[in-house]
Amino acid sequence: MFENSKKLILCATNNSLTAGLWHGTKLQTHAVYSNTDADYTAFSQYLSQQGDTNIYLIVDAIEEDYKLESLPHTTGSARREIVDRKLNQFNRNSVYRTAHFINRAADKRKDDNFLFVALSNADFLQGWMDAIQANHAPLVGVYLLPMISQVTVRQMKLMAPHILLCERLSSGLRQTYLHNGRLRMSRLVPMKEVKPNQLAYFYLVEIDKTRLYLMSQRLISGETPLQMVMPAFDNSVDEIAKSISVEQGLECKTVDIFAYAKNTHIAADLVRAHPEFLHMQLLANGNVPDNLAPATFSKIHGLNNLRRKINIASACVATVGVVLAAYYGWQGTQQKNKLQQIVAQTQQQQQQYEDVAKNFPSTPIASTELKIAADLAQIIKSNNQSPRQLMQVLSSAFEASPEIALTRMRWTQTNDRELKDEEGGSIAVQNQVNQPVVAANNDPTKLIQVGFINAEIKGFNGNYREALSSVNTLVNHLRENAQVEQVTVLQEPVNVSSLANLQGSTTDENATTERTPAIFKLKIVLKPVNTGVSS
Repeated sequence: MFENSKKLILCATNNSLTAGLWHGTKLQTHAVYSNTDADYTAFSQYLSQQGDTNIYLIVDAIEEDYKLESLPHTTGSARREIVDRKLNQFNRNSVYRTAHFINRAADKRKDDNFLFVALSNADFLQGWMDAIQANHAPLVGVYLLPMISQVTVRQMKLMAPHILLCERLSSGLRQTYLHNGRLRMSRLVPMKEVKPNQLAYFYLVEIDKTRLYLMSQRLISGETPLQMVMPAFDNSVDEIAKSISVEQGLECKTVDIFAYAKNTHIAADLVRAHPEFLHMQLLANGNVPDNLAPATFSKIHGLNNLRRKINIASACVATVGVVLAAYYGWQGTQQKNKLQQIVAQTQQQQQQYEDVAKNFPSTPIASTELKIAADLAQIIKSNNQSPRQLMQVLSSAFEASPEIALTRMRWTQTNDRELKDEEGGSIAVQNQVNQPVVAANNDPTKLIQVGFINAEIKGFNGNYREALSSVNTLVNHLRENAQVEQVTVLQEPVNVSSLANLQGSTTDENATTERTPAIFKLKIVLKPVNTGVSS
C-alpha cells in the first residue's frame, strides 16, 4: 500500500544489461542479460515477477552527446521554455535527453550554465524498453553513468579543478572530464580486443585523444594542469599510472576502489567482476541524477505514486477516525462512570437525610406555612425603612430655597398612595394642576414612603406673588429629584379660593403692621426602593 522499499536498478550497455534487485540500500540478487531475443524474453519474465518494483535504468553507451551552453538567468515557465528550445536545437532527434544545471556564471550577467546531455543512438535500449513497457513496469527514469561518476569524485574528496576520471568498466574504458567536480564531457572506448601487455599503450593513446578533444572544445588549454584519477583494481593500474606520468607529464593518482566500494555497502568481489555495480549502488543509496527519459515513459510510476498518496491519505483518515472513535468511546465511558458515581452519591445523601430526618422532632407547623413565615420575615426586613431618605431629599431642596423654613414633617410607610394627613385644623386644599396620575398600590407587602411637610416663607412682607413663586421653585426641585415619584401641594401660602371670606377693616390701625404668615403644605411620595427581594 505504501511506497515499495525495493528497487530494480538496471545498467544497459551496447552489448548487455545488468540487473540488480535492492531492498533499501542492500543488494539482494542480480543477473546479467545479453542483447539477444532469448534474453529479452527472459528479462520480460523476470520483470513479471517483480510486481510494482520501481525501475531505475543506467545507460553506459558509446553514443553520448555533451554540449555546454550559457542561458540568460530565468525562472519558472520562462526557464523551461528556453531549455526546451535549446534541447530541440541541439538534440532534436534524440528521445533520451536532458539539461543538467551546473551553476551560475560569476560575471555581471550571472547567466545559467547548462550541460545538455543526450543519447544520439538508443537502438540498443529498444529491446529492454519494450520489455518494460509490455509488463507495465513503473520506470522511474533513465540516467547516464558518467553523471553518477560526479558523486564518486565528490565523495572521494578529489579537489583538483581539472580531473580526468579513467574508469575500467565492463563496456570499456570510460574517461570523464570534470571541472571543479562537475561533469563536462565523457568518452567510452571499447577495450575487448586489447591484450594485457598493451594496456599501458592503449591508455596513453586514448588519453591523448581525449586531451586533444578537450582542447578542440576549448574546455582546457595545453597548459591546463589536468589530474588523472584511476581506480585501482590490481597492480597493473599503478604501472600504467607511472607510465602515463612519464610519457604525458600528467599528474596521475590512483584510488582504492575496493575500500570505497566497502564504504558504499557493495561487495568488493562483485565490483571486481562487474565495476558498474558501484554506480548502481550509489543510485540505490539515493544519488539520483537528472532523468533523460520523457514523461510518457514514467507514466506508470506517476500513477503508482498517485495511488500510493491516495492510499496514505485514506489510511491517515481511517487512523484519525479510529483514534477519534476510541477517544469518544473512552470519554463516553468516563462520563457514564461519573454519572453512576453522582447517582450513587445522591442516593447515599438521600439515605443519610432520611436517616437523620427520622430523629427530627415533630412540629405542629406545616413546611408550607414555615416558608410563608420566612418570606414574610424577609419582606418585613426589606420594608424596614427610616425617614433618612426623605430627609435627604428635603435637605437638598431646602438648600436651593433658603427663604423657606420647615415647621413640621410627618413620615410614614403605607401601601395607600392616597393617604391623607392626620393633622387637625383647616381642610387642606389640593392643587391638582400638572400632577401625574399614580396608580394605587394593591400589594400589601410593598410599602412606599409618604411624607407631609408644613413650611412658611421667612420674613413674609405681604408679597403673595413672590411667595407663590418660592413655593413653585421648591416643588420643582423636589420633582427633579430621581428619588421622588410624586409631589402634591396640599395648601398654598395664600387662599386663592373664590369662596374665601374677606375680613378686616381699612380703619384698623394694626392692618398694616400685622399680616397673616405665608404657610403652605406638601405631600411627597418617594419611589419604591429596589431591595432585590421577591415576595
